[in-house]
Amino acid sequence: MEADSDDTQTDNFNEWIGVSQRLSDLTVSSEGATRQKAIDALNGLAGKELVNTETGIKARLSANHRDKIVSNSALEKSKSNGFNYAQHFATAACIDKAWERAMLAETHDDRIADKNIVAMKRFEAPIMLDNEPAIAYITVKESVKHGHRIYSLELMGIKKPAGKGGRPITRTTPAGSTSVGELGNTLNERTATTDIRAGGK
Repeated sequence: MEADSDDTQTDNFNEWIGVSQRLSDLTVSSEGATRQKAIDALNGLAGKELVNTETGIKARLSANHRDKIVSNSALEKSKSNGFNYAQHFATAACIDKAWERAMLAETHDDRIADKNIVAMKRFEAPIMLDNEPAIAYITVKESVKHGHRIYSLELMGIKKPAGKGGRPITRTTPAGSTSVGELGNTLNERTATTDIRAGGK
């Protein structure tokens, strides 16, 4: 019976945000997750070229940014969105898979107008975290010298409606709540583009 429940949640997740199974099939469990395990996993990614499917952007992970991803500040941001530390660590440990599936949501200039920074890019990756839908919010820094570097991670929640006629599904974001229906339309458009790039029909 439990497996049926999990399958139903997965199907609902794909329906809610309208993204293909290929892009939303990342399942993460926080059981046994620790900061050290996350650090070990991130260390294993050091120096590797990680490719984002949607944009083709190739990014790397530096030691400094590794530490930022599992820093207390990053943990508190995820916690403020309703997640615990173990869930943040578990997602950090598979950030390469989240990055691969992530979709570009926003591009903006560096806050302090650093001439060495070309742009800051924010990506969103839909995941199933402990059998619940969530968004892995990944920030990438593009610099003149180093190209794209994965910079930070934050977990955001997707709130389900109470039932028929209930409140609209929303996602909790640093800028507030946004309609997941709107997010779904955006992801559908991007998924169609990605399928074409991948040779789909």
